[in-house]
Amino acid sequence: MSEHRMQWYDETLIDQIIAGAKTATVRPLEWSEGLDAFNTALHVGATYTVFNEAQVARCRVRVTGIELVRWDAIPESLWRRDPAASGAVSLEAFIADHDDYFGNPAGDFEFLALYFDLTDASPEP
Repeated sequence: MSEHRMQWYDETLIDQIIAGAKTATVRPLEWSEGLDAFNTALHVGATYTVFNEAQVARCRVRVTGIELVRWDAIPESLWRRDPAASGAVSLEAFIADHDDYFGNPAGDFEFLALYFDLTDASPEP
């Protein structure tokens, strides 16, 4: 079995995962089958090593759910579990943090919501 990986370029977001504040994230639909060696295919029940921009392992998470979401119908369960980089938790903060990430999407734009639990805050190198 191959190693499952996720990568964040914003260290603040990884710190939120380790602190237990962030237990969800989003990904473009086209990433579901994997993007590269540090963003592998998405699977419910799989444990992922989380890497930072420098490709250093920071923690591990277990994906507990994947949901297809429309931009004009973002569920409360997502924005409550995916705080803004500033730490703000609201629908408005979620939209402001992800609008550029998704390229100013239209209301019918669809993306993936990933829900996860922290399993290891300090993985072995």
